[in-house]
Amino acid sequence: MEPRKATVTLTYNGANATESIVPDLASFSYIDVASGSSDSISVELTDRGRRWIGPWFPVKGDTLKPVIQTRNWNGDGQIQAFACGTFQVDDFSFSGGPPIRLSLDGLALPADSSFKTTQRTLTYEDATLQEIGQEIAGRAGITLFYEADTISIKRIEQTNQSDCEFYNKLVTDYGLVLKIYDNRLVVFSEAQYEAKAAKLTLTEADFEPGWSWDTTLEGTYTGIKYQYTNADQNKTFTVEAGGGNRIKTSNTAADNLSEAITIALAELNAANKGTTTMSITLKAQLGLIASDCVEIKGLQKLDGKYYIEKITHSIGSGYKMTLEMRRVEERITTVTVAKESAA
Repeated sequence: MEPRKATVTLTYNGANATESIVPDLASFSYIDVASGSSDSISVELTDRGRRWIGPWFPVKGDTLKPVIQTRNWNGDGQIQAFACGTFQVDDFSFSGGPPIRLSLDGLALPADSSFKTTQRTLTYEDATLQEIGQEIAGRAGITLFYEADTISIKRIEQTNQSDCEFYNKLVTDYGLVLKIYDNRLVVFSEAQYEAKAAKLTLTEADFEPGWSWDTTLEGTYTGIKYQYTNADQNKTFTVEAGGGNRIKTSNTAADNLSEAITIALAELNAANKGTTTMSITLKAQLGLIASDCVEIKGLQKLDGKYYIEKITHSIGSGYKMTLEMRRVEERITTVTVAKESAA
């Protein structure tokens, strides 16, 4: 079998920079997150020609589009490519050598920085969660990819919040998650992704030494008691789900009982995510992405289906992936009490 090889091709500010940059590439890492924050990259270059401290000096906001390419990874002659997305240079630094080294960090953010920086005060009325997302994505100059049920919202206020902060919280309140990838705002249901078949089965033989597993009860709940009084409608919504002695309480605003049920269940299940976690490093498994599930077998009580929260791709001396995962737990999806009454 021919030796495995992993390389990175780079488009820099729209131009193919592979031949001029990659020979100086010392290391490359790409962090793929399922939700909650931006994907990121880190590129370390040796500046032997002293070009990066001179005519090629970076500018924050420069765009990078890296693609990981492999040859003979799982078989002779096999060539595969994995596009990491589009990134903006967010931070960079130099260190002395010789040779001088440049560390370049990028985030998967919209070109319009107001998405994360400009605080707005707006009111959205009689809109769906998807429509609000489309408006916010439009302001950022990107598109919305919405993969979830239709959620109607009678009225919601964005008060001195950036679009990113506001929409991320709004999505989370309804039990969904938000990710920024390749100039797209992506909204999806983790519950639906958890229900998909595991993409891979992994055993201890696949792991590098130093893997870890952890479980805790702290911060988790067996049930929820929700109650909110909507003064405009003069109604009180009461929702209970689960049971036991670790009960979460909530009074998050809602416009109707159906919305109250959605919010209560979302808060309960969000609090219980990550009860059991696992971190492993292994030879890169091409095609595996954050939000996929894998099956762990051969570790007895540690076995189970795990949802990938984050993957760190590292290319330097070889190509490895570190998976940060949580075991898929049974979600609470039904309520024991759901009523509205006069306030």
